[in-house]
Amino acid sequence: MSDDGKPEIKPKPSPNSDEDNESGKVKLERTVGLVSGIGLTMGTMIGSGIFATAPGVVKYSGSVGLSLLIWLICGLIALFGAISYCELCTMITKSGGEYQYLYEAFGPIPAFLFCWTAVVVLRPATIAAIALTFSTYLVKALPLEDCDLGEWPLKLFALAIILSIAFINVMSSSWAAKVQNFFTAAKLAAIVFIVLLGFIEICSGKVDILATGFEGSVWNPFALGLAFYNGLWAYDSWNTATYITEEIKNPQKNLPRALLIGIPLVMVCYLLTNIAYFSVITKSEIINTSAVAILLGEKTIPEYIIWVIPLAVCFSTFGATNGCMFAASRLTFAAAREGHLMTILSYCNVTRKTPSVAILFLTGLSCLYVLPSNFSTLVNYFSFSAWIFYGLTVFSVIFMRFTQPDRHRPIKVPLSIPIVFVIIAAYLVVAPIIDKPEWPYLYAAIFILTGLPVYYLPFVYFKLKQPACLDKVITFLQYILNVSPPADASCDENQDEKGVQIAQDPVDLTA
Repeated sequence: MSDDGKPEIKPKPSPNSDEDNESGKVKLERTVGLVSGIGLTMGTMIGSGIFATAPGVVKYSGSVGLSLLIWLICGLIALFGAISYCELCTMITKSGGEYQYLYEAFGPIPAFLFCWTAVVVLRPATIAAIALTFSTYLVKALPLEDCDLGEWPLKLFALAIILSIAFINVMSSSWAAKVQNFFTAAKLAAIVFIVLLGFIEICSGKVDILATGFEGSVWNPFALGLAFYNGLWAYDSWNTATYITEEIKNPQKNLPRALLIGIPLVMVCYLLTNIAYFSVITKSEIINTSAVAILLGEKTIPEYIIWVIPLAVCFSTFGATNGCMFAASRLTFAAAREGHLMTILSYCNVTRKTPSVAILFLTGLSCLYVLPSNFSTLVNYFSFSAWIFYGLTVFSVIFMRFTQPDRHRPIKVPLSIPIVFVIIAAYLVVAPIIDKPEWPYLYAAIFILTGLPVYYLPFVYFKLKQPACLDKVITFLQYILNVSPPADASCDENQDEKGVQIAQDPVDLTA
């Protein structure tokens, strides 16, 4: 029996068994190095966004010049957020990203509301949206142009991709990291190819579209909120590496490096890709297409090799889906380990050391979101909800400077950076509502608040023991899935008993 009276399966001892293994607990292994951390950051950011949201940025900005400026500003916003997170992720080295930071700063209720929203809606919806983009481009890569497949074959392709990625992640964290590295390299090669197509056209003198500059720009600051939503969708997942802190080697050094190397590289890729689009594609053409990369290929390369473009997008979206599944399962695992979700969601496979139950749970939710989903709706809903929590998380940097001034901070960022980020996050939450009030924003806010009554259910807030009938179900699942409860994060050699990073030489970024 475990400490809380629940049945458990003890893993067989292995040559590498430690105290946690002997007590029936399973600990996630540190298998992610700096290169894999950068690959995870870039590979999850570069997904469907640069191919699917470019029309939205142009539509709501109104001009070529302003759309490029918005792509640059969105990258800087993500970078400011990452710099702020560097202080948090080196101070609190538990997996779970925003969940852990909100818990440390403001207590369990904001942390629970985040995990409730992210695990139930945000992350599964993101996985579903990216998988749907994959299936759309896969059909374009196959010789099926004359076939009217309808929407259900696309949804079935998306379901197949989600299930195959879930299998990889359940089998091995190392497999998932290697898949991520491979597809990150593949998508970077694809972006280089797309950029070369555009710059060949520019060098041949086709600069008329770029020369229009800021003609037709929308300068209404509230209306521009939707343009930023579309751009920031493409940059989202800049924080992915913080969800797997307990699996990163030497996280105090490698985690900040992964963030601060990966994000600027993605910024360069996105700016060059959009410049390539505008070499031959007009504003109206971009706004009215759902496959801007394919349109670029149709205008620049022979028809018999046009399949290369959708195949490149498939590589990009497959890698992004894998990275999102990898990170989201760690958030689910971390919240369940703290008792904020069903305890069994924190159970890990005793031989493969993966949070397999959390992965299977997310897989089921993601498959459900594929069935009725609409991409543009998912973008707006996700962005509105996510930026509430991003802003609150970065505000915790400022808050803890005053409430916990003596706490050791291996990296200390200038307060001006989180202050600017919090102001921007508040704008991104409020601006679209002021410009165009819509019911989905209210639904999003109501859904977040429904987490409050859920939090006060007996098994979350009061920590009451679960019914005996569930013990039998959990025991059955343990045997079927070969899973066992996880070790506490506090057993990390770089943490104290509270899971706080042990003091080392600090890096003061305010200098």
